[in-house]
Amino acid sequence: MKDNLGQVFKKIRTNRHISLKQLANEEVSAAQISRFERGESDISLGRFLVALERMHVEVSEYIDAVNDNQRTEQIRFMSALIPLEYERDINGFRRMQQEEERKYKENPDVYRYHLNTILLQSFICKCDPEIPFPKEYIAELTDYLFVTEEWNMYELILIGNTYLFIDIPLLHKMGQEIVKRQDYYNEIGSHKSLVSITLLNIWETCLHRGNLEVADYYRKNIKPILDDETDIYKRTIYLFLSGLQHYLEGRQNSGKTEMKRAISIFEWTGSSNLAANYKKDYDRFVK
Repeated sequence: MKDNLGQVFKKIRTNRHISLKQLANEEVSAAQISRFERGESDISLGRFLVALERMHVEVSEYIDAVNDNQRTEQIRFMSALIPLEYERDINGFRRMQQEEERKYKENPDVYRYHLNTILLQSFICKCDPEIPFPKEYIAELTDYLFVTEEWNMYELILIGNTYLFIDIPLLHKMGQEIVKRQDYYNEIGSHKSLVSITLLNIWETCLHRGNLEVADYYRKNIKPILDDETDIYKRTIYLFLSGLQHYLEGRQNSGKTEMKRAISIFEWTGSSNLAANYKKDYDRFVK
């Protein structure tokens, strides 16, 4: 973390065209500030506050800059995942994982680096199902999520990419927490789509593993979220999963009709890959 703090400090200083010599005085030397900026050593709180004051920077302004720097770093990380996932590039994921492990070793107080390592392992395991997902990662992920008060986009992405490796009782506990926080997600608006996709994935997993009782919880709680008539993609997935649940519950004719209708909608809208994937699901369950 200290290198990040130092980098932000240096960025503010250079943006204001302030030299190390101008900051230095009898309380803090130019060499001390320079080592702090390079992440080579810490600096005492007193000297740090003196340096901020001499730059005419409020502590709150500095904290905002640190948080913004961390968000920018995480955005770069998430953006790098997209082409690797498209190409199913296991070696690329492993290289990123090694980099996150290095960062965490050097900055053990930045737990996000370790969480990124767990997230990358989920992508590796999805590319090659023969690779096991470590059980200790599930425990660490669970501990993190249930001591975190607000689940924002990053937490939803963690759940949305590790759900395949989590057993139903724990996964359902996570899903219930998301549903409980629905008012919060509706208030901020930006996470609503990610919420519905995550819950649809959990519902689908419950159906695939034959847990119809838990699946019914999601059938009932997801429908009110899909209130946008123009959101054909998620509403069509809902239609297919609803049909699959009806089929597994014994209402085979209505279930098959709903699933076939959903597949047809994907075909009509030119979503051939989605149509093919759900046709495979249909063939897997329908005897």
